[in-house]
Amino acid sequence: MTEFLPDDQELFASQLKDFVPPDSFDAHAHLYRPQDAISALPPAAENEQGFSGWNEYCENLELWMGSLRPSAGLFFAIPKPTLDRKPANQFILSELADQPGCRALLLVTPEDSPEEVEAQILAGKYSGFKVYHVYANRKDTLQAEPQEYIPEWVWELSNRYSLAIMLHMVRARAMADPINQSYIREHCLQYPDAKLILAHAARGFCGNHTTEGIASLRGIDNVFFDTSAICEPQPFEAILREFGTSRLLFGTDFSVSEIFGRCVSIGDGFFWLGEENVNWESTTFAKPVRVGLESLLAIKQACHTLRLNDADIERIFCFNARAMLGIETSSTKNKTQETYKRAKQLIPGGTQLLSKRPEMFAPDCWPAYFREANGCEVIDLDGKTYHDLATSGIGSCLLGYRDPDVTDAVVRRVQLGSMSSLNSPEEVELAELLTSLHPWSDQARFCRTGGESMAIAVRIARAKTGRDEIALCGYHGWSDWYLATNLPRKSNESGTSLDKHLLPGLDPAGVPSGLSETTHPFTYNDIDGLRKIIQERGSKLAAVVMEPTRFIHPDPGFLEAVRELCDECGAVFVIDEITTGWRLAMGGAHLLYGIEPDIAVFAKALGNGHPAAAIIGRRSVMDAAETSFISSTYWTEGVGSTAALATIQKMQTVNVREHIQQTGEAFRSGWLELGRQHDIPVKAVGHAALLHHQFDHPQAAELGTLFTIRMLEKGFLTGSGFYPTLAHQPRHIQNYFAAADPVFAELAAALSSGDLSSRLKTPVRHSGFARLTPSPKT
Repeated sequence: MTEFLPDDQELFASQLKDFVPPDSFDAHAHLYRPQDAISALPPAAENEQGFSGWNEYCENLELWMGSLRPSAGLFFAIPKPTLDRKPANQFILSELADQPGCRALLLVTPEDSPEEVEAQILAGKYSGFKVYHVYANRKDTLQAEPQEYIPEWVWELSNRYSLAIMLHMVRARAMADPINQSYIREHCLQYPDAKLILAHAARGFCGNHTTEGIASLRGIDNVFFDTSAICEPQPFEAILREFGTSRLLFGTDFSVSEIFGRCVSIGDGFFWLGEENVNWESTTFAKPVRVGLESLLAIKQACHTLRLNDADIERIFCFNARAMLGIETSSTKNKTQETYKRAKQLIPGGTQLLSKRPEMFAPDCWPAYFREANGCEVIDLDGKTYHDLATSGIGSCLLGYRDPDVTDAVVRRVQLGSMSSLNSPEEVELAELLTSLHPWSDQARFCRTGGESMAIAVRIARAKTGRDEIALCGYHGWSDWYLATNLPRKSNESGTSLDKHLLPGLDPAGVPSGLSETTHPFTYNDIDGLRKIIQERGSKLAAVVMEPTRFIHPDPGFLEAVRELCDECGAVFVIDEITTGWRLAMGGAHLLYGIEPDIAVFAKALGNGHPAAAIIGRRSVMDAAETSFISSTYWTEGVGSTAALATIQKMQTVNVREHIQQTGEAFRSGWLELGRQHDIPVKAVGHAALLHHQFDHPQAAELGTLFTIRMLEKGFLTGSGFYPTLAHQPRHIQNYFAAADPVFAELAAALSSGDLSSRLKTPVRHSGFARLTPSPKT
């Protein structure tokens, strides 16, 4: 009755041939001798003598995968209680002797001698260890805790030699079991150079277990998951959502892959369906296929659900395991740098944001582009992983990259539709939330970026007052109203430029000359400077625009005096919280200082990596927005307000401010201490939540460039600023300074010998706005 159903070869050809990439790497496979086999394994996977070696592996997988069977893999013995492990392990090595692209794991037990095991590792023949519950010293080993069958010396050796550990968890609820969770988290953190592979998608035979428990491993850098023998997409989807594509490793579980049947989740457990325990003749619409096929179909479905592209899938099948094991791939091209070279010819300035130009960090070395970002981890186009201890998306990701709660809210909005001819109701909820957090405010308008939000705020102030001029302090974006400060002055008025307001060298090219003298900058904490502006231009001032703080707290009475001066001259008091917002207080920093402006502006961290900006204010001022045309289509899409809501709601439940304060102070202390130890003059200025660290030396730019280059080599993104996030943990700071210590030693030696410049093989980083390259047409 099932003749119409395809056989395994036909099923692979119709469903998987265009999905599975060539040259895949099998991260979980067994080879064995006749005496090593267990009864559950299929005899078809063995030769006539009962061996299942490399040739049998290739022949069996080719039967249904054809030329797309894995070209290499990670192999280990079948773990069974009575196994003679020494010859079983040796059999793996002998079978792979002519397969340089393959690797082997050493099957070990708590009874083994760590000295003898280390000797085998030093012989260079094994890439890590296979541990298994049957070697626990108890009867019911399926309930064994990990430490009962993983001796501590396995972790110590793995950490010492950067080896892999293949762990098939047990206990009824696997990844959802608190004992397993605590053990894995504690040991991965204690042994950061060990690489833990959680077999079978964290033993996700019941998909609910992996889904429920995966978040317990959030932020762990050295945990990986193989796909072997999992026949449902749910655990793969959970892993991909939590960790992205870089931690999932394709595996077949050969020769389990050749069994006909599948594992299914049932309630809070699972059950294996096979030829022996199911009457397949009783159904018209099903016949068993290989476990390997079922697993591939599940991987395909998970990749489809997560909308992965071909390059993502290729990483899972071909590159992730090889990279984890340190196996060189054939590609030597630096995609990241090549992409930026193309960008400089296609995009004026190379990037959309000055602060993301590689030339601001380490020309020709800084990775301009990311493939994935999660927590404080960033992966570039070449698959190299960095920990970001720079400015965390230029201050936009206060919760860390791809925060799961914000992402879930955004994905829901996108999947349900983020734009239509109607409006997004989330913007009403967001307006209510923002005004409730800032009781002085009554209304809100929304846009998507910081620069445009400040332009809106200034427009509203001008519309409210009927005046044109602005007194300003601090950095406020790229708009004409702000850059007009750098226009030549027509009158004899002395005036100053923006060079002392964060970014020097901002050329006002393209800004209408008619805007000259419409802005008047003053210095933070210089109330006399503002008072002078108001004495001279007060009747023409539409607004006083300033950041509540940038590097230092206000002097006592300074902000209060600004408020009073605005009231005296009738100017709108605008506080720019785009950078400072949410870092020093829940809401704007002006709340910390007890100041009530007329308008406050938020962006950057408001959406935690998603475009969102808000202009909130008093009704008496905000009503002017209705008298001026302030309107744009994409201000009405739903992602921005959804992300902002999720971000604020999370910050209401987690003390982000205290966490980033402690993290930033730990960084400040570490930076100053390194400078003291190596006798290099350094400084760290600003609030702990917006820290700027520098070399206080005539060759500061060269020192900073070389420091960044060396730290890139050690896997850290760093420049001259550190904006801590909720995702940064004490270990990230400790690891950063452990890596920085020898770099400081090199910098000290370079200063002592006078050869700092010669050690730089690239140009020195820029310190402000500058043209990158001459036009190719000139």
